[in-house]
Amino acid sequence: MPASLFVCASTSLRLRVLRPQLKRDPLDSHNLLSMSTLHVGVDSWIIQDGNYPDFRSGQEATFALEFVPTLERVSDPGEPRLHHQQGGVYSARGRVVFAEPAAWVCDFGVLAYRSDNRPPWATVGASVGGEIYLGIDPFDYVERLHKLPGMPALAYRFSIARIWLETTPWVQETDLDGRHFRRRKDGPPTFREVAATDAWKDDDTFAHYLLECQLQGAAV
Repeated sequence: MPASLFVCASTSLRLRVLRPQLKRDPLDSHNLLSMSTLHVGVDSWIIQDGNYPDFRSGQEATFALEFVPTLERVSDPGEPRLHHQQGGVYSARGRVVFAEPAAWVCDFGVLAYRSDNRPPWATVGASVGGEIYLGIDPFDYVERLHKLPGMPALAYRFSIARIWLETTPWVQETDLDGRHFRRRKDGPPTFREVAATDAWKDDDTFAHYLLECQLQGAAV
């Protein structure tokens, strides 16, 4: 997946970023995880925009899941499943259960949505496989997508067991138009455990967190 770009000249460009492909980090897990445990990414701007308060370890929270896909259509995915790779990245198998121009939803054993870049083959019933980054719903589902006819319920209740703050160094660069931006340094990302998010202070307000979540309730 492409690296996140933060252009210093315009905070509006922070409103939709793709998380970088994570390689090896302290959260590596190469065993198939129970669907009751998920590592879910959240960028600080989502909290800063007022969509959620800061999170703390031990609390319960309700939110939908968004995925950033590198998926393709497959002939036989088997049972829907998520295999944790590292950080918020999973290898995924599942099927499309909702598809409209505004959004599409996949069943990976848990339901997750994407509100853009729906490939033409992603129709209801299509089997999918590949890699996804799993993140918290930034605003799309809560504010508008839940109103779409036929949209399945996507908001799960979670208990947040642990919180990790990404500490991979930033690299300053300049694009072809002379605009300055920064991205995470290539190589293995690093994290440290924190008791709570602090979106207005951590990493100069550009923090990326991982919420280690225990699934407590079905989608509503």
